[in-house]
Amino acid sequence: MVRSFFHRLMNKHSRLQLVLLFLVQGLLFLSCTACEHPFSAKKPPTHFRLASWNLQAFFDGQEAGTEYADFKAKASWNEVGYKNRLQLLTEALSRWPEPQTRGEQPGPDIIALLEVENAGVLQDLRTGPFARFQYAYSAFSANPASTLGLGILSRFPILSTRSHSLQNASYSTPRPMLEAEIELPGERLFLFVCHWKSKLGSSSEETEALRRSSAELVTRRLHELNQEHPDTQPLVLVVGDLNENADEFERQGEGYLTALMPADRVAETFPEADTEPCPFINISGSPADLSIPASGPLTLYSPWYKAAWPGSYAYQGNWETIDHILMAPAFFNGTGWEYGAFSVCDQSPFVNDRGYPNSFNPRTGTGVSDHLPIMADFYQIQR
Repeated sequence: MVRSFFHRLMNKHSRLQLVLLFLVQGLLFLSCTACEHPFSAKKPPTHFRLASWNLQAFFDGQEAGTEYADFKAKASWNEVGYKNRLQLLTEALSRWPEPQTRGEQPGPDIIALLEVENAGVLQDLRTGPFARFQYAYSAFSANPASTLGLGILSRFPILSTRSHSLQNASYSTPRPMLEAEIELPGERLFLFVCHWKSKLGSSSEETEALRRSSAELVTRRLHELNQEHPDTQPLVLVVGDLNENADEFERQGEGYLTALMPADRVAETFPEADTEPCPFINISGSPADLSIPASGPLTLYSPWYKAAWPGSYAYQGNWETIDHILMAPAFFNGTGWEYGAFSVCDQSPFVNDRGYPNSFNPRTGTGVSDHLPIMADFYQIQR
């Protein structure tokens, strides 16, 4: 069954803005490729693994006019190159870390994929390179005429999806935020897949406004979700390439408000912090700090604070922590699904001989991606 959805968020006024915020319509594609739940014949799992991975400009072999220069026909990119890349990824995924627990299926149970050109490419990935992971469900979202989009592959049923964007008189979120409600045993997961504006094109401070608008979009939606579920703490994960380090505020000299702010710093010293909803997200490595209030700043958990890995992306030889799996307080309340561990897939062929991400080169047809997959494990407390 294939269904197409167009969703719009309710328009709101910000206290300090006179312009009306509205949604830019995004295309969302949802498919169920199996009538049977992949776990239906087995005991429901008490563990699941989620991964997030920027695949680095995964274009098909057909030219639509929006491709990057290296993926156009005049650069010799074609269907042969596309098929070759699918095969390279198949070989790479054959070396994905094996499950530590006997009897578990290989690969993550849910994976968010970024920089996928269209829904057709996502299905080629599902039935090709990712086929051994047996994903029964998928979803895709992209803004109209956009270059690249966001995808989800899942063994768990995807119950519903929404595509969110935000625009005002000054700026807009350049890419949508894909929201998926996923059925886990005993609870429902609200997964938000994001790809925020990069620092390319101008200074980091100038592009920070666009990342803050994306953070504001997350904040607005999580406030709404909190209101929709007043008697429970929703299971929420915000994942993807946010183009913002966990320590971005410190890296930028603490001179301006960043989209991700350390929870132990006083963001109220910046005028932007007085707006409602807040154009930033607090992150912390301490579960005691976490909160999704009815209004005001969110505080989500970032595993980068205690990670053994220096990053998942490298720029000019320096590691960055721009790929994220941010977690809601519900994963730390001692009931239901709980956070277990974080890891980065940093072995060959995902890394090169220098230990950095093994970037794909469309001219030579070699490599995998300029980002490493990041993963988080969750387990269910038995009642």
